Amino acid sequence: MSIYEPLEKFLLSSGQDYIRMTFSEIERILGFSLPKSAYIYNAWWANGGHTQAYAWLDAGYKVERANPIEQNVRFYKSTGISKQQPQPQVSLSRPDTALSTKPMSVDSTSMILSVYGYEFRYLQQLIPVCDSNGSMIKYYPQNGYDNKKNLMLLYHGKGAFCRFTISASNWPGVYLWVVDNKIIYIGETDGLLRRFNMGYGCIAPRNCYVGGQSTNCKMNKIVLSLYEQGKTVSLYFYNTTDYKKVELELLRKITTPYNVKDN
Repeated sequence: MSIYEPLEKFLLSSGQDYIRMTFSEIERILGFSLPKSAYIYNAWWANGGHTQAYAWLDAGYKVERANPIEQNVRFYKSTGISKQQPQPQVSLSRPDTALSTKPMSVDSTSMILSVYGYEFRYLQQLIPVCDSNGSMIKYYPQNGYDNKKNLMLLYHGKGAFCRFTISASNWPGVYLWVVDNKIIYIGETDGLLRRFNMGYGCIAPRNCYVGGQSTNCKMNKIVLSLYEQGKTVSLYFYNTTDYKKVELELLRKITTPYNVKDN
């Protein structure tokens, strides 16, 4: 029996395609501290050739990215992995598909943004719900979850959240978050209204915990943080049923601060 078997069991029971965990969360599952090398060398998180790697490989996962500096790691579900076959060492850099990308500046006063041939129309700003004095109302949805399984809070599931809504139909398409004339996030959806009003803008208590939708939590907190800085997100939208293809094309060309695959 490996000392890392508790991690394997946790991954097997998660049922998630992607799991982002802090080193402290892993240590809580294992019941002991990770070695110093895990905090210094990203090679410790390589997919093969080490005892600890069998824990996630045997559970059907691989490490997509490990960051010893920020002390977190992201696993993704994989198939057909042989624990006898060493995998490339984990890198802190972005995938090759992102190496040619660059930030993109736009004119956020315009009602239409032309982005690599696609016309995005301005919809509205993402403004949190405020009280009668104009102060943002903060919510703590994680406190309302009946945590019978003693799940751990996600990194982005802690602390305060805000609420916001958009006025739109449930269109399919690709959306841009724009702040200070820069695209900060690119996303796709099969239903815009649902994605924002039941996702980003209203955090379900379950999503604050391991196995929940951490992206919703992360992006909600971005709206909250920007509003506290006196800024708001401008939402632009391109209506298309080919939303996955368009999003992927744009992500291959544009660098954004919040599309990093570690949510």
